[in-house]
Order: sequence, then structure tokens, then C-alpha cells
Amino acid sequence: MLNRFYRFRVQLMALTLARLVLNTGIRMVYPFAPALSRGLGVEITAVYRLLTLRSLTGFLSPFFGPLSDRFGRKPVIVAAMLLCMVACLLVVVWPAYWPLGATLILISLAKVIYDPAIAAYLGDAVPFARRGRAIAVTEVAWAGALLVGAPLVGWLIAGQGWQSPFLWMALLAGGTAVWLAIVLPPTQATNIRTTRLRDLPGTMRQHPAIWAAAAYSILIMSASEIFFIVYGNWMEASFNLPLTSLGLAAGVIGGAEIVGEGAVGVFVDRFGKRFVVAAGLLCTLMYAVIPSTSASLTTALISLFVLFLGFEMLVVGVIPLLTELVPGARATVMSAVVAAGSLGRASGTVVGPFLWERGGLAANAGAAALLTAAAVFIIARWLHAGQAEGSLEARAEGGQDAADRPS
Repeated sequence: MLNRFYRFRVQLMALTLARLVLNTGIRMVYPFAPALSRGLGVEITAVYRLLTLRSLTGFLSPFFGPLSDRFGRKPVIVAAMLLCMVACLLVVVWPAYWPLGATLILISLAKVIYDPAIAAYLGDAVPFARRGRAIAVTEVAWAGALLVGAPLVGWLIAGQGWQSPFLWMALLAGGTAVWLAIVLPPTQATNIRTTRLRDLPGTMRQHPAIWAAAAYSILIMSASEIFFIVYGNWMEASFNLPLTSLGLAAGVIGGAEIVGEGAVGVFVDRFGKRFVVAAGLLCTLMYAVIPSTSASLTTALISLFVLFLGFEMLVVGVIPLLTELVPGARATVMSAVVAAGSLGRASGTVVGPFLWERGGLAANAGAAALLTAAAVFIIARWLHAGQAEGSLEARAEGGQDAADRPS
């Protein structure tokens, strides 16, 4: 039993490090979009267009996300990291605008494949009553992409050029793929029928809560993108920050997300939806407050910290519920949610720069606040934790050793 416990902890470490690499590849573009545009010799709007194209890869989630239901979690997780490695090497070998676009799209595709697979893996391995804590551990990688990844990326770009971070990410992606291949146990397909794309509409008709989850995902991710896509521009324009300081500012956001993920690990299993709704209200309030902080860097950083604290508690806190909407097809359901979130992100990359040019940060933050408030209403009204928790009470009570058998 003790050996199983430590094996599972090592597996969590490997899964989290792999996710850190993927998330750094996703998140590094936002604070360093001006630096990338200067390195490529293009307008910053051209970099934003690449982000819009990248966001569209999320629509492939219903095709690729359910692969782990069909072929098993382990081979899909390892393959996603190998894809990330190849993607990063592409722009290292060919450092130009369109190869960068291809790299960003392929990294995003790797994440589209990887995230539903590890969510499903943890859904298989950990009882619902304790799943929030396990998911919060892997979600640390999202914050770590800014807390650790962004400062390193800023340092690398300043010293070695805009494409240098991709070489290091390629090496880390390949290394984690090997590590995961070694430490993860063999896994089997869980549900062949529900993984077929033509069966997804039927699954969603049978479970209307999935539509509510998809609507929540569209709204919350659109709000985030509308604000986050211009925050680097805002920080640079308002406070004239150099590259290394932009990385540190991104680290402040990463620190907030770390605290938020820790709070999820401690409180979400105990308080459930009440915790998530409170986090959403905090996030909504901070979107409304941030435009008034442009005169002070300290106040702006504190406000960003609180905003992303609330956002991370909101986003991570709802994941345990999402993994139990349809237990027999977890990766399929998560893929539908990811696809919906990608629609939100894609719309945000279009709307965000439009609002920025016409109304500045106040327009972006106001739109984000309204969309987040709508997402919180959907959670409160239609996503009922009791539906999932009740279905698992007997299994959770009778299978407390499930966390020690991650196969």
C-alpha cells in the first residue's frame, strides 16, 4: 500500500511537470507578444492573429480528446508530449512568422490531447470525495507557467533571442515523455462507444448539464482572453516595464494562481459549489476594479494578484464536478468542455484587441466582468454538485484505496 502511494505521488509529479511545459508554451505569448513581434519584425496585431488561429485548435478537442477513452490514458499522454517536443523544434529550426504560428498551434493541439487525458486519468484513480485535491496538484502547472516559466522565458529572450525558449521546452517535453512512459502504469480503454464523434450529440442530449458546462466554459474563457491578451500591452504601456520585469509581473499572477490552486485543494472538497461561486464573484469584482489601478504599479500588481486568485479558484474548483458529469466517458465530456472553452478563447482574441483600440483597458475589463458574472450564474443555477456527488457516495466510501491504485 505504501509503495502504491509513493508511486502515485511520482506519477503526479511527472504529470505536473509535463503540464508545466505545455502551459508555458501556451502562456508565454501573452506577456511577451510585443517582444515576439519585434523579433519577427511584424506588427503586434500579427501576433494576435496567430493567437486566434491557435485558439481554433480547441475545436479539434472532440476529435482528439476522447482518444484516451478509446486507447487508454498512458499512450495518449506520452504521445501528446512528443507532439509538443516536435512543435517546439519546428520554430527552432525555422525561426520565422508562420513556423511560429505552426508551433503555437501544435503546442495547443498537444494540450488539447493531454488535458482531457490526465483529467480522465485522475478521475479513474481518485475517489470524487478527494479528487479536488489531486486535480489541484496538477493545476499548479498552470500557475507555474507564469511563476516559473515566464521569468525564465523573459531571461532567455533577453539574452539569447526570441526563439531560444522553444529549444529548452523541446528538451523538457522529450524528457517528460520518457519519464511518463516509465512511471505511468499500463491503462486500458474505458468506453469505446461513447468515444465515437457521432455519439457525442447523443451523450449531450442524455446529459443536459453538459450544455450548461459548455456555456460556462465559453463565457469564462472568453472573459479571460479578452483581458489577458492585452494585459502585457497595458503593463508595458502604463509602466514602461523591460522584458525581465514583465516576466516578474507575470510571476505575480502565477503566484496568485498557486495560492488559488492551494485553496481549491483545501476547500473545494469541503464546500463544493459555494466555494466556486464565491470565487467567481471575487473575480467579477476585480475585473471591474483593475482599470482604476493604472497610476500605480504596486496597486496594479496587487489587483492582478487578487483577480487571478479568484479566477484560478473558479476554474479549478469546477473541474472535479466536470469529471463526474458522465463517469463512463470522462475524457469525452472534458473534450466537449475544452472545445467550448476554445470557442470562448477564439472570440476573446478577436474581441479583446478591438475593445483595447477603442476603449482601452476599461472596455476589456468591463466586458470580462459581465461575461464572468454570467458564467457564475450558470454554475449557481444549473451545475449542481449533488448530481455528481450523490452518484459516487457509495463508491467513494467503499473505495478509499482508489487513490493508491492509479491504473
